[in-house]
Amino acid sequence: MATLSRPYSASADFPTVDSFKKVLVYKNHQFDISTNASGAVRELVIRVSRNNQFLITIRQKTDGWVVNAETADLDQNNSPEIYIYSCTYGSGSFGKVYGFQFFPTSFDAIHMVPLRQDLAEGYMGHDMFKIENESLVRQFPIYRAGDANARATGGTRIIKYQLDEIEKKLLLTPDVDTQN
Repeated sequence: MATLSRPYSASADFPTVDSFKKVLVYKNHQFDISTNASGAVRELVIRVSRNNQFLITIRQKTDGWVVNAETADLDQNNSPEIYIYSCTYGSGSFGKVYGFQFFPTSFDAIHMVPLRQDLAEGYMGHDMFKIENESLVRQFPIYRAGDANARATGGTRIIKYQLDEIEKKLLLTPDVDTQN
């Protein structure tokens, strides 16, 4: 368990207009996830409850719009995690993951390590994320020199991430790299 945790504190504010809204349940936790309706930078709002008792509202600025959210326990420590995927505006549609892990009295942010140079070769965005077989999976087209932004010819890169605690930080680190 990470030791640099934030304690729970109550806040009842919740936006009424949503461009994304999803409710996730993991064991005895419920996560009500929403964003506001406009702008390139949006506010992500996560209301967390456990055993039907409100714990906290988390507010996070996001770059672009939220496209999906999932829950998991990638490090198998019985503390639920949520993963929220966003996509930037523009021709690249670069993806980002916002993650949090919830402990009995606190929560920690989860960060994705930057793409290593070998994994970033041919990367121009168009990310897709999903939870699959105890990993967070990132998939994107591989571009070759001269490829148009809408037409990648280098295949697809699939990167599987595992959740690790490194220097008291929760990090998604590449586990397996496969090209199709």
